[in-house]
Amino acid sequence: MSNNIKELRLAFLLPPKQLAARLGIEVDLLKQLERSTEPLADEWVEAMALAFGVPKSAVSDPTVDIEAVAAAANESPAPEQPVCRIGARFAIQAMVAKLGGINIALNLSEDALAKAVQNLLTYAEENKGEDDDPEKRFNRLSQSLQIAVLTILQSRGVEPDRQFGETMTTARHGALSLLQSFSQIDQNRRDSENR
Repeated sequence: MSNNIKELRLAFLLPPKQLAARLGIEVDLLKQLERSTEPLADEWVEAMALAFGVPKSAVSDPTVDIEAVAAAANESPAPEQPVCRIGARFAIQAMVAKLGGINIALNLSEDALAKAVQNLLTYAEENKGEDDDPEKRFNRLSQSLQIAVLTILQSRGVEPDRQFGETMTTARHGALSLLQSFSQIDQNRRDSENR
């Protein structure tokens, strides 16, 4: 066994569908990750750790005491992720399609999308200030989205044309709207579950 995903999921009493939704992936991909005999990529380890609210070592270390990790996490639950991972995934893919073409967007691997989402979330959270207002959060999210998409496009050899900047601005506006809508749906769901 190369990871503790299934053991953590069972310890937290999460059905596969619920964990997959937290991660913004399909249930089939989650099951593949659980059965994998290969070490997880760093992006997957980090995404799983965030989804469970546990240290990264709990995801990948075969000697970790899963019950102790789950008990500690339940005593101090991880803060909710403010950005919907599913929304981030589709926002990135939509911008890549608009700027680089539909074939590039459709041929992105699950690993590439997971890495882009993780990078977006990491950048957005790492650059957060103490007196964070909504406009600063929006600008940081906008920058994060742009960086994630530009990284993908650059790695696929997309050359910007004369209208690239204008297209980027328009695409980013639409993608941010999508991302904010998905995040609001997540927040509404969490609020109704807490009532």
